[in-house]
This record gives sequence, structure tokens and C-alpha cells, in this order.
Amino acid sequence: MLHLRLLALAAVGLGALAATPAGAAEFRLASIAPQDSAWGKLISELAGAVDKGTAGAVQFKLFLSGKLGDEAKVVKKLGRGVDGAFFTGQGVGLVLPAYRVQELPFLSESYADADKVRQAIWPDLEAAFEKDTKFVLLGPGETGMVYLFSKKAIADVDGLRAASLWVWEGDEVAAETFKIFGVSPRPLDLLTVVQQIKGGGIDTVYNSPGGAVALGWTGDLSHVTSRAFAYASGGFVLTKDAWAKIPEAHRATVKKIVHEYGERIIKQARTDNDGALAKLTGAGGGISTTKIPDAKYEELKKIAVASWPNLAAKLAAKPFLDKARAALGK
Repeated sequence: MLHLRLLALAAVGLGALAATPAGAAEFRLASIAPQDSAWGKLISELAGAVDKGTAGAVQFKLFLSGKLGDEAKVVKKLGRGVDGAFFTGQGVGLVLPAYRVQELPFLSESYADADKVRQAIWPDLEAAFEKDTKFVLLGPGETGMVYLFSKKAIADVDGLRAASLWVWEGDEVAAETFKIFGVSPRPLDLLTVVQQIKGGGIDTVYNSPGGAVALGWTGDLSHVTSRAFAYASGGFVLTKDAWAKIPEAHRATVKKIVHEYGERIIKQARTDNDGALAKLTGAGGGISTTKIPDAKYEELKKIAVASWPNLAAKLAAKPFLDKARAALGK
């Protein structure tokens, strides 16, 4: 599940800081965010802020635009030439599956919900990274609320089951989510989606509005659901070995800067997605909003809620789900 231009891998760029001062600690960080995207620019600003905040003692060398491969490939490179990454929720979930409890269908029905969930479980997520992984969770991110974009209107369970739906190859959470609705999604990598939409192999995709625009998916689709089906997160992780190389006197500064920029990225994602959705569904946008009646929405939600315990178990995330539900009163 994706964010404005975050997953547009066509652009290839490299953001790097100037030559590293003698004695400085340099870290290689990857992201599939295009260098000239809002995400990419904020990540570059973050690197500059860390440089300034540590008086040059900590340097982030950035490899943006998917330069080091997609997220699954980057995860395999962590600790092997790559020190950390700015990930979508799927990438962070490859490191700690429980992170994706935030993305269970209909758990967060608004950004306010998403904020409550993140605030409720963030300390536990940090602790789980410390206890169960070789990485440190330094800051949050977000790709946005996820809608269904389709050739035919989807307003209920039957409409969803009739769809020829794409799922991001390797995204087990999304695949399991759609299966609970009786859908057998078709796994594809990002670069073949447009071709399959045009050829009729699929007729429905899930994405944030900005992500759908950036990937060029909306040109051959004509409908978007009036309500989001899920929330998609993101985050920044660094290997523990790399974290240990940051001078202790600068660790609090680095973590503070990364977390602050994570919040800025979240804010930017929301602005971008709201703007993209308004443009798509406005005059000349080519996309019609399919209203999901309240009764049909509740039917979809009931199926989703019943699946939460099973999905959480697969993610080893039951304690996190319990806290999230308590925070939301669900």
C-alpha cells in the first residue's frame, strides 16, 4: 500500500552528501522514494539536519529512487553494505511483521484513528525492535489511506468479489486481507500493473490517491471507493551495528531529528493524497466516486473485524492489536 510517488520506481536518482569529514560516521540509507518527490526532498532535508545537528559527526549518504532495489531487496542488503532505510509499511514489516498491525483492514478509518493507534503502540514497537530484531526503529512514516480504484464500481462485498484485483507481489498482509472478503488477488510487481490494467488482466488496484496517480494507474480506471479500506504506514530503521557507531553524545539528537521529519513526512503525505483525490474526482479528473452505502460499509467492516485476530496472530501482533483497539474503543 503506497504513497504519492513513493513507489514510482522509474526515476533513478542518488542523493548524497558532500565528502565526509575526517572522523565522521557515514551511513548508507536507501529508499524507493524518488529524489524529486516530496518524500525524497524531506529525506534529503533530514540528512542535512542530521549533518548540521551533529556538527558533521553523523553523515547520511542517501540512495533514493529505488537505486538499491525494491524494499524486499533492500531488506536483504541491510547490514551488508546498507545501514538503514526509509520504508513503506511493507518494508518495515519485513523486519518486524507486527509493525503492520497498523494496516489491518478498517482498523483505522481516518487519519485521527491512525494517529491514535501509532501513539498507543509506538513505545511497544520500539521495544520490540530492540528485543526481537537487529535494527533500531528511529521514526515513523506514512503512505496514506488506501482506496480501491477500478474499472467497474465497487460498492459492496459482491462487487469486491467480482473484481480482478491486483496485490503487490510479496505483500502477504494485503493478500490475506483481500482473501477474507472472498477475493483471490493476482500478485504482480509494480512495473507490470499498468500493462495488466490496459490488457484486462486486472481491473482493480488498491493504493493511496497520490500513489495511484504517480504510478500512472488512473488513466485506464474510472472509479474510486468513497471510503478507505485501510491505512498504510511507513518508517525509518537503522541496523543496531550502525546505531552503535553513532557517538553516544549525538544519538538523542539523531533520533529527535528523524522522528520530527517522520512526522513532517506524514503531514506531507496527507496533503499530497488529499490533493490528488480532489483532482482525480474533480472536473476533468476522469474518476467517479462510488458511494458505499452505510449498510454495505458495515457489512464489509464486520467481515474485516472478524479477521483481525487471525491476521494479528500471523503478524505476532496480538498485544499490539489489543492496545490499538483499546485506543480506538473498538
